[in-house]
Amino acid sequence: MPSSMIHLSVAKRINSNTEIDFYIGNLAPDSVLDSKKKEENHLRNTPNREIALKEFTSTIDKNNAYLKGIVLHLFVDWKWDTLMMAEFAKKNGEGWFPKYRNEIGMASAYIFHNTDWSYKLWEKMETCDIINYIEIGFIVKEDVKQFIQHNRKWHIENRIGPSFAFPQTAIDKFITDTTNDFNEWFI
Repeated sequence: MPSSMIHLSVAKRINSNTEIDFYIGNLAPDSVLDSKKKEENHLRNTPNREIALKEFTSTIDKNNAYLKGIVLHLFVDWKWDTLMMAEFAKKNGEGWFPKYRNEIGMASAYIFHNTDWSYKLWEKMETCDIINYIEIGFIVKEDVKQFIQHNRKWHIENRIGPSFAFPQTAIDKFITDTTNDFNEWFI
């Protein structure tokens, strides 16, 4: 599970001129607070996440920006978990998760404060009317709104980073590779 800013950075690369709904959908799966429901929503409880994601994608309107954002989120999580997070866990051994959360937080805050688009995008997402949000699975409109408000505030208040475990060059490579993979996969 990468940070919100890594998710938004991939989304920005996929389509920088898309509807705000795409970006909101791209964050929506992380608004689920119950860890068991979140695992299920992220398809982590399936034997093969890619197959489960393909099956989920076949059930949605691919032209709906919000739903495409959700698919992108799940795709990015799948790629990140199997590459970046798995490598971090292997290097750090038992007790890796709190260290991981700290490093990913630093990486996210650093990206937020060092892009020319993040402040404005978070503001647009926060001021978007929740009537546009689609409830699917365990994703609830009000939870998405609260997640965006909380994370925007957190990013503004935390001028930290960069992460030494996830240097910006590695994150940029991940963003580029994942963007290319998603564009091929989604077709």
